[in-house]
Amino acid sequence: MRVAYGGHQRRIPLALWSVGLIVAAGLGSLFATYWDDAWHTDIGRDDALIPPHLALYGSVAVAGLAVAAWGSLVVWRSRSLLAMLRHPALLTAAAGGLVTLGSGVADAFWHEAFGRDAVLWSPPHMLAVFGTVALIVGVLAGASPGTPSWLLSAAGGLLLGSTLIAVLEFETDVPQFSETLYLPVLLVSALFALGMLRRLLPGRFAVTRVVGIYVLARLIVAVVLTALGRTAPDLPLAIVGLALADLPWRRPVTAYAAGAAGVSATTLVSGTIGTAGVPVMSVLPTAIPVIAVFVAALLADFRLRPIAALLFAGGIAALPMSSPDPALAHDPGQGEPVAQVLLAGASDGNGTLTLAAELPVACSTSDPCRVLARRAGEVISGTLSVEGRQVTGTVQVPPTSLWFVYFEAAHARGPVETWLALDASTAQRISERRDLYLPAGRDEGAALPVAEIAAGVVLYGLGLAVLGLAVHQTRRSQQPETRIATSM
Repeated sequence: MRVAYGGHQRRIPLALWSVGLIVAAGLGSLFATYWDDAWHTDIGRDDALIPPHLALYGSVAVAGLAVAAWGSLVVWRSRSLLAMLRHPALLTAAAGGLVTLGSGVADAFWHEAFGRDAVLWSPPHMLAVFGTVALIVGVLAGASPGTPSWLLSAAGGLLLGSTLIAVLEFETDVPQFSETLYLPVLLVSALFALGMLRRLLPGRFAVTRVVGIYVLARLIVAVVLTALGRTAPDLPLAIVGLALADLPWRRPVTAYAAGAAGVSATTLVSGTIGTAGVPVMSVLPTAIPVIAVFVAALLADFRLRPIAALLFAGGIAALPMSSPDPALAHDPGQGEPVAQVLLAGASDGNGTLTLAAELPVACSTSDPCRVLARRAGEVISGTLSVEGRQVTGTVQVPPTSLWFVYFEAAHARGPVETWLALDASTAQRISERRDLYLPAGRDEGAALPVAEIAAGVVLYGLGLAVLGLAVHQTRRSQQPETRIATSM
């Protein structure tokens, strides 16, 4: 909406209290997202009303109500619904909020139609990520001129955090795909956020402030989850290098190259000192050429362009071309339970994992049982000792990170399975009661049904459309836009 004032057309901004409410809700949503992931790792599947889901839905609803109040004020003052369409920031925030709320419905439909999945990159999950990014972009673009810089930086931290959800499974030690994809996806997400932040946030060292707030928020998440007895994510040191983009580089391309090289370097350091679960050897194939591209951009700034061109070409040529190997490592499809079993798991800290249980079904030659360890596309079979229904499995795995150890058996209703997460690098003993369940969804290696592909294309298309709206709004925000101080 535009209001005539002093001969100028000015749009109604989002009030300070509304920005603060949305930021608080966003921080709650960020925590709930990591809490939900830890819940599924430590406990497994549960119903839709588990505490992390309620916290997530509630946080998104609060943010949505704040945006709805903003839109209602615009409509009330203009006496026209079309006023919302003429307010780009409001339109972007509203579209993002609707898509984020709708992603929950889409996720429920997806599981009902195609079976459960625990892959973060599934269409309904990424739809929520795209919608959240659009909502925050609308808030930043439409905030009142009097909004304090620290509050805008906190909103920027949420924008960065939303894009980095794409690598959540790598940073919570439950990768669904090859770990060589971690750094490429991290870089794409971080640079996408960087491009928006440089346009939406005023002042020097804006990116540094955002990175600092995001790292602080993630530290709080880790502390609270640890206090709750849940698995905490890695410390977010990998993203610290993005702050290099704030240095006074001569050209924007050098700033982006510096940010990418900084993230690559801090990711290598994080892996080396053990604060990241992704191994250094999985990061090196991408980190080295990215750093080479930054050096090339730096040399170009100093007019050493022939050397820069060689380095740039070499760096691009060396970028890894890896295929994402799907893994069944993090509750891939926990369906209807048929019984409960007490699982006793142990790790010797050197890669030997054992799992014992008394199964309600007998293992025999005709009805075989097996034990498997799964992580990031790798499946390792173990040996099984059977005494009636008492089963003990042993699997030898690389002594790093979290592995998901499964018992699989035959049941009158079909194949059943149960699992426990064990850290192969730490000596531990765990005893938990878990469901023995019928796996939901398609069989491993089965082709995707046409309906699932079509639904995925529709959901990703909707998400990318909303993301495009956010990008368009970000580009508009490069142009100074006057706003009146009167706000909702």
